[in-house]
Amino acid sequence: MITAVNNVTFTLIEHEDLFAEYRNEIEAFWAEICRKNPHAYSEHVLSVMETKQDGMNYALTIGWIRFHESFYSKMVGNIKTRTLFSGGYILTEDGYFCVALDKRPTINLIGGVASADDFTDGQYDPELCLIREFKEEIGMDITDEHFCYKLRYIRTAPDDVKYAPFGLLYEVRTTLKKEELKVLFEKNARDDELQCLLFFRPGDYSIFEQYEQRPYLRELFERIEKESK
Repeated sequence: MITAVNNVTFTLIEHEDLFAEYRNEIEAFWAEICRKNPHAYSEHVLSVMETKQDGMNYALTIGWIRFHESFYSKMVGNIKTRTLFSGGYILTEDGYFCVALDKRPTINLIGGVASADDFTDGQYDPELCLIREFKEEIGMDITDEHFCYKLRYIRTAPDDVKYAPFGLLYEVRTTLKKEELKVLFEKNARDDELQCLLFFRPGDYSIFEQYEQRPYLRELFERIEKESK
């Protein structure tokens, strides 16, 4: 579900093992993954523990879990996780939306999960995550004079859905045109998980028929189009 948002605050907490009841199953699952892929590793990621809403303002209680716990939630489905991510689409000077196509290939926003690098004075800052991911994935610094960005939506899910990343969704506007962005990406991109950038006009969603995509993307852009009328 996509919801418009005005402001989001975060409270980071420490907590006991949220998944103690399933700990043996989780670790056995991950051991099998690592047996098949010796290069697999599990870093800490932030997860949303509690959500409070007051109109368009949200207060999130967040805490650390391990990546393999979230992956277990996704694949097995008997524990609930809400990994926190920042993602953005670009709106070009000549009126195109821009998103990313990864190697699977799947259409997604540009962005990624929160990390320990995204804190200032002990406070989580989702904009740091967004800035870092844009640099890592497409080689663009959205803090420079050609870009500006704004948090516009959050992506949530029903409580009975076990695995559902919690997304902070940004609009990134640029003074650059479609072809200029293509050149910049080809020159600077360092993330080998992405194939290319995809561009489409508002209301033209034909690319969503060509590739798989994150399930909330069509809802997001249809909402943006509706609100712009």
